[in-house]
Amino acid sequence: MPQYTSRVDKIATDLQGQILQGKLRPGERLTSERRLCAVFGVGRTTIREALKSLVVRGLVTRRGRGAVVVDPENLPAPEVDLASLAVQVSIRQLYEVRKLIEVRIAGWAAMRATAEDIEAMRRTVDLEISRRTTSGNPNRTFHDALTQAAHNPALVQIYESGKNLFFRLPFFWKLFDDAEVKTVRAWRHELARRWHEYILKAIVQHDAAEAEGAMFQHLDIMEKDLLSRLRISDNEPVNQSLYSHPMLADLDIEKSRVQGSK
Repeated sequence: MPQYTSRVDKIATDLQGQILQGKLRPGERLTSERRLCAVFGVGRTTIREALKSLVVRGLVTRRGRGAVVVDPENLPAPEVDLASLAVQVSIRQLYEVRKLIEVRIAGWAAMRATAEDIEAMRRTVDLEISRRTTSGNPNRTFHDALTQAAHNPALVQIYESGKNLFFRLPFFWKLFDDAEVKTVRAWRHELARRWHEYILKAIVQHDAAEAEGAMFQHLDIMEKDLLSRLRISDNEPVNQSLYSHPMLADLDIEKSRVQGSK
């Protein structure tokens, strides 16, 4: 399965592997940034970002103008090493986990949501409609409110521990040109908002099966939309079957395509 990672992630992973396999030993100074640029065929900025990632993971430490390998045996085990996990996880794997957790969350919310919970979810949908912004992630608050409505503190803790992985992984957007990100984000936010309205309707009716089905379809189409965008070239048509649900009938799919100028 392909790993959709940036050049920074790939370089950091390569160096991490050399450290963990003992090819780069504790106390050893990494070769110069100039030499690393030549080895990996990238610019100095990319190398510096990769080294920052290794520092965050605790595998190297800065010493003067260089970087020195840390003994990985002495590293404390983090509760969740999101930086390392972000390098390893693929889009498909991420959505597998989200479907496993959030489909059940939607079902439990439909069974347990109070009037206050429903109002909180309705407010997040209203916020999504009114903000019309591409800064941050306006759709994330709906999933937060939905999880609270499941009324399971253990589940909330699990969700909170994985939330940055679910919603803030940077590698998705590194795969697009800078000019593309704004339009892609805005269109996917609108796509998500429509599913949130659909899920909320099922929760208001306390229909657990419908809420779970809607959440699965929501996550599935978001996954396939992203994978489709990453795989198709400018000359290939959009896979219209992804958007066949009646709720999405009036979405202008062709207009949403990234053409490089957006």
